[in-house]
Amino acid sequence: MSPRLDRPLLLRAAGLVLGGAIVGLGLNAARPSGVSLLGFEPPTTCSAAQGQEPPLVEMDARQASSLCGRPGVLFADTRPAPRFAEGHVADAIHLPCDTSARGAEGPLRRLDQAETIIVYGESSDDGRAVAETLRRRGIKADLRVLQGGFAAWDQEGLACASGPCRECTIAGAKERAP
Repeated sequence: MSPRLDRPLLLRAAGLVLGGAIVGLGLNAARPSGVSLLGFEPPTTCSAAQGQEPPLVEMDARQASSLCGRPGVLFADTRPAPRFAEGHVADAIHLPCDTSARGAEGPLRRLDQAETIIVYGESSDDGRAVAETLRRRGIKADLRVLQGGFAAWDQEGLACASGPCRECTIAGAKERAP
C-alpha cells in the first residue's frame, strides 16, 4: 500500500510558503536598510588596518576657534545642562550623555548634517569618549576633540555664550507631555 498524498494539505502548505515569501520580500523592500536582492557590492577596504578608524584629532582652543562660524562646522558640548547654561562655546549644541534617546533626537539630526564636529566636555577624555561613541553610531563627519575641554576654551577667553539649552528645554517639555 503506497502512502497517498493529501492534495489540499500540500496546496495550503505551498500557499503559506508563497505568501510568507511575498510578505518577507515586501517588508525587505520597504525597509531603508533592507537587503539588496539585485546585486552585491563588497565593502571597500584598504590595507591590513581593516576596521580601524584613524585616531581622533585633538585641537587646542585657538585652532578650534578658527573654525567657529564656518559652514558645516558644529561644536557639541557633552556637559550636563547646568554646566552648559553657565557657559559654552558660542552656537554649540548641547549633547549631554545623560539625556534620553528621545531628548537626543534633535541634536543627533543636526550632527548628521555637519561636515566637521568638534566635541568637548569637562576634559579631553570626556570629549574623546563621546566622539568615539558618535563614530560607532555611524556619524560620518570629521570628528575632532577640543583639547582640555571647555576649561581650555574659557581660559583662552574665546567666544562664549550662556543660558539654558533651547533644544533641551523643548525636548524636556515634549518628554513630560502626556
